[in-house]
Amino acid sequence: MLLWLKPPVKQAAFSLLELIVVILIIGILTAAAIPRFSSDIQTNARSAAAIVVNELRFAQQLAMNNTERTSALTLNSNQITISQDGTSLNAYPITLDQSVTFDDVVVTFDSNGNAPATTISITPDPGFSVCVVNTGFAYLC
Repeated sequence: MLLWLKPPVKQAAFSLLELIVVILIIGILTAAAIPRFSSDIQTNARSAAAIVVNELRFAQQLAMNNTERTSALTLNSNQITISQDGTSLNAYPITLDQSVTFDDVVVTFDSNGNAPATTISITPDPGFSVCVVNTGFAYLC
């Protein structure tokens, strides 16, 4: 009696090497992505610091463009106000997220754009501060 042997059926599956490579790739992508998911509070503090720097630079530009007037940026709690000769500009005050507060400070720019050196602390994250040097240049420090 002859037995008809069927050829062996090739099973479709992943090899162990392929599974290990996929797991490694997923691990690397996860390790790279985790730092991108920082807390909302830290993100809000970073954004608020950047807004303060931009508004300081705007107030400096106003002072240099209108040499007869002084420009001042006022920070109260979580509000930013820019004024010229004591009169607030129409678009101000700007109110930022409640989770972010500043030191109460007034930075006044003269017609050359100079201002007194100041450091503005941003809470709740003390890692973000805004520094203003006596030439009026503002930056994250």
